Amino acid sequence: MCGGAAESFENGPVGGGKDGFGVEWVATRSSGGQGTPAPNQCQFDDITEWEDKVVFPDLDAYDWEAAAKVQLAAGDPEKQLVEYQCWNWTFLRLTHLMGFENALCALYEDPEACLAFFDAVADYKIRLAERVAHYFKPDMITSFDDVATERGLFMSPDAYRELIKPSHTKVNQAIREMGIIPAVHCCGNCQEIIPDFIEEGNVAWSSAQPVNDIVEILKKYGDKITVVGGYDTNGKPAQPSATLEEITAEVHRAIDTYAPYGSYIFFGFKLVDSMEPEEIMKAVMPIFDEAGKYGRTFYQ
Repeated sequence: MCGGAAESFENGPVGGGKDGFGVEWVATRSSGGQGTPAPNQCQFDDITEWEDKVVFPDLDAYDWEAAAKVQLAAGDPEKQLVEYQCWNWTFLRLTHLMGFENALCALYEDPEACLAFFDAVADYKIRLAERVAHYFKPDMITSFDDVATERGLFMSPDAYRELIKPSHTKVNQAIREMGIIPAVHCCGNCQEIIPDFIEEGNVAWSSAQPVNDIVEILKKYGDKITVVGGYDTNGKPAQPSATLEEITAEVHRAIDTYAPYGSYIFFGFKLVDSMEPEEIMKAVMPIFDEAGKYGRTFYQ
């Protein structure tokens, strides 16, 4: 896995700071050191002003060659699938610039301006993907656009289809033309728009949480999209206090429940109250160790 948190122009520098859009990010222990937009900031509160207020990052100022050399050294591109993660896609970028309340109001009050903004972000993401394709040569690019909570979508399915889906489709078409596989990341209860993920051209969806009916999704769409996830990242097995016994039981439950349908890849994580990479890895590795062992046993 490459990109993601390493994209300083998208998430600010490690430890906090401004990204290429001018948004201030902060890293906290409760987020495991991952940056989040600082509170009480707003680049603009009227979506019709976006063309005058939004400054897109200078992608050529980023040292792509050095970034690829460092990040690809962690794996073996000859034997492993290389996934480049593009965070903060069209909807999330709007929330970063306007704040969630303003962004959600904008979807309702001025959909035409939102559509124009999302299209501009799509063009920017295509330029980004061109550089990724040249330097990283990934097999897959995963777009991150969390449009849901654990209770449901932030907007109606129709609003998603009208306003957000076109930008996702546009970028995925460009990615496919580069010879790269497109995939989508969306946490929360987003099962209403799984067919839309497929129509956008995505071959995989992560990180699927059990607040969705994953079994039903695999039954209906497993021949069209791969489900990545399954671990209860909303429940006790993902809490910092989770015991090894609870983690092991949840890994087994996910594999036992979802793997028989095929088109399933296990993925899980645990919340870690730390900003130290060593502590974070120590906390999450029992999940992946057990998944590796039990997964091989399951398929034998």
